[in-house]
Amino acid sequence: MTASHNDKIRNLEDFAEIASDWFWETDADHRFTYFSNRLEDVTGISTTAMIGKRRDTIPAEDASEPKWINHMADLVAHRPFRNFEYMILRPTDQQPVWMRIAGQPQFDKNGDFLGYLGTGTDISAETVATQRLEASNAALAERNSELDEARRALEQTAYEDALTGLSNRRAFERDLEEALAVHDGNIGLLHIDLDRFKWVNDTLGHPAGDHVLMITAERLLAVMAEQGSIYRLGGDEFAGILTTNVSCALANWIGDSIVDAVSAPMDVSKRKVHVGASVGFAIAKCSETSARRLISHADVALYEAKRGGRNTVRQITPEVQAHFEDQRKLAGQIAGGLDRMEFVPFFQPQVHVETNTIIGAEALVRWQHPERGLLPPGAFLQAAADLGLSAQIDKVILDAALAAVGRLAYAGFHLPSVSVNVSEARLLDPSLCDDVKKLWTDRRCRLSIELLETIYFDDTHHGHQFDDNLGRLREMGVGIETDDFGSGRASITGLLRTSPDRLKIDRSLVQAVVADPTKRSLVSAILDMTRALGIESIAEGVETQADIDALQRIGCQMFQGYAISYPLSEADFLTYLASQSGPDFATRAPKRKRQT
Repeated sequence: MTASHNDKIRNLEDFAEIASDWFWETDADHRFTYFSNRLEDVTGISTTAMIGKRRDTIPAEDASEPKWINHMADLVAHRPFRNFEYMILRPTDQQPVWMRIAGQPQFDKNGDFLGYLGTGTDISAETVATQRLEASNAALAERNSELDEARRALEQTAYEDALTGLSNRRAFERDLEEALAVHDGNIGLLHIDLDRFKWVNDTLGHPAGDHVLMITAERLLAVMAEQGSIYRLGGDEFAGILTTNVSCALANWIGDSIVDAVSAPMDVSKRKVHVGASVGFAIAKCSETSARRLISHADVALYEAKRGGRNTVRQITPEVQAHFEDQRKLAGQIAGGLDRMEFVPFFQPQVHVETNTIIGAEALVRWQHPERGLLPPGAFLQAAADLGLSAQIDKVILDAALAAVGRLAYAGFHLPSVSVNVSEARLLDPSLCDDVKKLWTDRRCRLSIELLETIYFDDTHHGHQFDDNLGRLREMGVGIETDDFGSGRASITGLLRTSPDRLKIDRSLVQAVVADPTKRSLVSAILDMTRALGIESIAEGVETQADIDALQRIGCQMFQGYAISYPLSEADFLTYLASQSGPDFATRAPKRKRQT
């Protein structure tokens, strides 16, 4: 370096002393020849310890790093550099010091390289703060990653059925809305409900029921593979969404495949279990329907599948939808009909042909609808059961029937017996027996309750209240009758256990006696069995004189049906009784003609 240059450097020292930076100088061999005193003041590094050393010999970061390689290349090429940052270990205590330097190469008038003249800045505090911030950001990023993973796990839990691993109802609702928004063509929805699943839970226990659900889920997944998505909605309900090549033929084929797959035997609790599946499906154009409407249509189709005998597949049709809407409207009027006393008993006579006497009548419910006229029970009883109103209807009919019996007696016609139908809900009503005791005041007319065999002979049945009510009714002298015997559910064991007072042979058997020898033999066996057990038997649903004659030949003497009379209102029943005989009608043969 020239003297004038050194003088120039010395003249800058006064400024350097009040600056945060320091000045430095190297020779042509890159050895430090000068440091301003600010180096020692700011960094604690002795200037004398640095003089004469080359930059690459000072303990610092790994010189093999790309930034050092590039920096050394600049020095060799005598290029200027700025903002080169690096760390050295302070010689006094081996603590790291971070520096930022800049250098300008110096040349003489001949162009020969003389060395570098530059500045340095201590960036230790800044670097430490940056490192801490980066560490904090890294920790935050890791935490965010953990939170994201936890959120994904939570979302999976929220949208996945824990038992079967299928997507759940929330996922179904989300995916259905998304499919309707994204697709332009048709969309198909299948609603699947297991048949006889309640029997599995009630007889084998809930663990067995869970096992059935898991097997069902596996089979549904196999059927729906590459066809669509399958979901468990809850309980024994499942749903499938179809969005590719949707057609009635495809949906029907999938529905039939589901029925076949689910109906195959399942190994549960060391026994073969048979359940079934009912499937309802609806298809619509995405742009012309909504999730709510599509679900409603599939629900209606499923209802029709179950109503049609279960283990079947049904599609929503305009006719079915219209019928369902009509039924839903009618169901909404049942409660009001009860309040307005629109449910009334109609009486169908029962006769004993050998003694030529009327032995009683069955009180059958009718709805005197203000707009639709007289409705039969098939039009509203299922809706009433779905709404939990069966017991109330039964109570109204019992009250009205017994009141009518009293008015008949006042008119001089003492009916030997009256029977009323009682639903399962009414049999579980704690107030049943008290109501009967209060309402049944004329004990000259025997009161009987009719129970469907599906209620009375169910081995799983109904607990203490059911048995207690039946026992108390028997103690009061109320007769117990089994309705629709032979419709397929009753067992001999159940008949022996419950021992009803009277058994009513189902109309499906009665009406086949004339033409079907097998059914005639079956009815004959039923009659023999009831006689052996001391149980009365009556054939219901006789429609012709030929029915009566055929049944009488195999030993049946008591009949009820259109061949005797249609169900009659109280006024028409009184007229009918009067037309048959008079006050002593019970000793005379009734005329067997239909009356509307």
